[in-house]
Amino acid sequence: MYEAKKTLSTLGMSYEKIHACPNDCILYRKDYKDSTNCPTCGISWWKEGKDSILKAGVLAKVVWYFPPIPRFKRIFQSHKTAKSLTCHAARKSVDGH
Repeated sequence: MYEAKKTLSTLGMSYEKIHACPNDCILYRKDYKDSTNCPTCGISWWKEGKDSILKAGVLAKVVWYFPPIPRFKRIFQSHKTAKSLTCHAARKSVDGH
């Protein structure tokens, strides 16, 4: 895991960890950033222990978001790769089909 993070950061491809409801109802960001319970299902965003006591430092679910823009920039940096990826747009048929 450490080497994967190191490689991604070296290439300039970052990621963002977003807290989520365990039932996949919402993401705890923007309007729900300060919420402690899901407004849809009412479940807490903290993990429950075996004795049904909430552990207030352990998140129930975390989603990793990989923004696509840095990846597109990285792909299109090479002239050869960019030419291969855009060949379908450059070779449109004349008859419109």
